[in-house]
Amino acid sequence: MSKRSSTAAELTVAGAIARSELILTCGPGGVGKTTTAAALGVAAARAGRRTVVVTVDPARRLADALGLEAGAAADEPHKVAGVTKRSTDGELFALMLDAEQTFDRLVRDQAGSRKQADAILNNPVYQAISGSLSGAQEYMAIERLHQLHTSGDWDLVIVDTPPSRHAIDLLDAPDRLVGFLSHPVYRALTVGQRTFAKITDAASSMFLWAVKRLAGPQIVEDTVQFFRSLANIEGGLRDRAKEVSKLLRSDATAFIVVSSPRSEAVGEAEHLLDAIDEKHFPLAGVVVNLIHPLPEPLGEAVEAELADMGEGPLVDHLEWHRELTRLAEAERSQIAELERLSGHAELIELPLLDVDIHDIPGLVGLSDRLVDPADRRGEAH
Repeated sequence: MSKRSSTAAELTVAGAIARSELILTCGPGGVGKTTTAAALGVAAARAGRRTVVVTVDPARRLADALGLEAGAAADEPHKVAGVTKRSTDGELFALMLDAEQTFDRLVRDQAGSRKQADAILNNPVYQAISGSLSGAQEYMAIERLHQLHTSGDWDLVIVDTPPSRHAIDLLDAPDRLVGFLSHPVYRALTVGQRTFAKITDAASSMFLWAVKRLAGPQIVEDTVQFFRSLANIEGGLRDRAKEVSKLLRSDATAFIVVSSPRSEAVGEAEHLLDAIDEKHFPLAGVVVNLIHPLPEPLGEAVEAELADMGEGPLVDHLEWHRELTRLAEAERSQIAELERLSGHAELIELPLLDVDIHDIPGLVGLSDRLVDPADRRGEAH
């Protein structure tokens, strides 16, 4: 993969916190992405900005720190207490993404009337798929971002995108929706009533005949009615998808990729960085979490003396020192690969800390490390 364009050098993580209107944190699961998104929100609020963080299924203790409880109410912004105390501070809010509620909100927004919206929302097929449709969570994360951004209530919206083996699904979500609306099967199911009747009633329509035999005629009728109702908001969905696609590439948006120095995480981050580059999304930086410390070398003389002692705790300590050194060196090789992949974008290295970050003081400390290189040192295992 080639180095990224020099325009990426104009963006940094601190710059995104200070000036961007939208930040998306992307990356594989298990690398501290959600915690990083929350810490970015803390940094922005302490920089004087009114900020909301949209998160997806955070760890329970982190959810408690952000004031999030499971249920419908979690989909609305809740103020996070204990973050902002100075007169120059902004405010931090958090909400938990609910893909189904976001889908419902999108339908109501795009429908021409309440009757049209109800026809979709009350359809059994819609109710069955709105929370579980493949790719729905990724697209609804982007849709929720757009809703919050266009509300005018926030200086900065941060979205912790859903973890995925191929997180590229998120970036393709608007384009996939347009592709779905152009698919021949969708077009066939949304044609005029008379033409559709010819299609569905034709003796040669063995597919629908088989579905009716297996699932019953009602599911076929509900499915047809769902797609016909969806056609009423097709124009709005197309326009919204194109608008979102443009917004993701605008100067107001910044992407931050979060990874760890493990080879499998770096492999996923590489795919994601390739997609960001290919689709011309603005990359602000790469955050590498959970880095082991590199032990000080003991020197050949000390190692030889310890080795001559035979078995014992000192020899065990020497072997532990060697294993940690090999691990830390392997991690630094992976970090070097991430630095190459990130091109001109900033790369931030953060140590493996002695404690998990699950409260406001921990998030404040992490936010300081994200914006100030002098604070990126820390106690590690």
